[in-house]
Amino acid sequence: MQKVGYLYDPFFMLHDTGPGHIEVPRRVEAIDELITGKYDFTPIPSRMGSKKELLMVHDDEYVEWIEHGYENGVRMIVSADTIVSELSYEVALKAATSTKNAVEFFKQGLGNRAFLNLRPPGHHAEIITGQGFCIFNNVAMMARYAQQAGYKKVIIIDFDVHHGNGTQDIFYEDPTVFYFSTHEKNNYPYFTGSAEETGRGAGLGYTRNFPYHDYLQDHELLAFYDQLPEDFAFDIVLVSAGYDLMKDEQISTAQITFSGIQSVVRKILNYAGEKPVAFLLEGGYNIDSLVQSVDVTMEELVK
Repeated sequence: MQKVGYLYDPFFMLHDTGPGHIEVPRRVEAIDELITGKYDFTPIPSRMGSKKELLMVHDDEYVEWIEHGYENGVRMIVSADTIVSELSYEVALKAATSTKNAVEFFKQGLGNRAFLNLRPPGHHAEIITGQGFCIFNNVAMMARYAQQAGYKKVIIIDFDVHHGNGTQDIFYEDPTVFYFSTHEKNNYPYFTGSAEETGRGAGLGYTRNFPYHDYLQDHELLAFYDQLPEDFAFDIVLVSAGYDLMKDEQISTAQITFSGIQSVVRKILNYAGEKPVAFLLEGGYNIDSLVQSVDVTMEELVK
């Protein structure tokens, strides 16, 4: 049995997206009820880091704007899908900077697998703006913390049904962070994530996108994960774990089953080998489907 770290804080529920929004606090609460009721894990504490830490991945003017946004009358970022409520800055800051403790969990030898039940999600948050329900980029923050801790080469694997345009934006010219994404082509954010986008400058070749057609089936998704890079000598694996590719989700056409996503998780763990691997929650909005998807993920993590 593997020693698995688990990070969650009820404070993450205090980001208020309002009535009718699909990115609801219940998402993380329901996951927590599953994990605490079923699995033996090592708790990873949350932490409220500093605004300065966010500057590792975000523009200072953007961070400042979010910090004082609600008091200045800001109620959304870019469009109505990304809400700014009274505590959104504090919640997003805590979610992003808590990832440092997951790195410390690995560094201290407490285990080499972890699940981070974070909210709000992060992979759409670019250097200069949030969007797509995301305010700060959690997985990008964890990548930078990992590098500070000595995990110099990071691979980020993103199986959310939507392209992680923010993560790609942050690391597009960086050869020390490999970004690997599978995502539905005809879906948000629509204009990023083509197979031709492979990085720029020193980062050329360190971005790999696999946009797929509507109504994707299990075997097609699994085939992409046979193409994880073999020539990138990574020190740590970070996974943007978005479960909105499941067949019971309403914002995609992908037809991925629980068996299918479990097989993807197993392929990622086999790829990671003995290197540390963390799964960070991104999408997934059908609560029943989300909880069952996390359940099969945890089943693999604890093996």
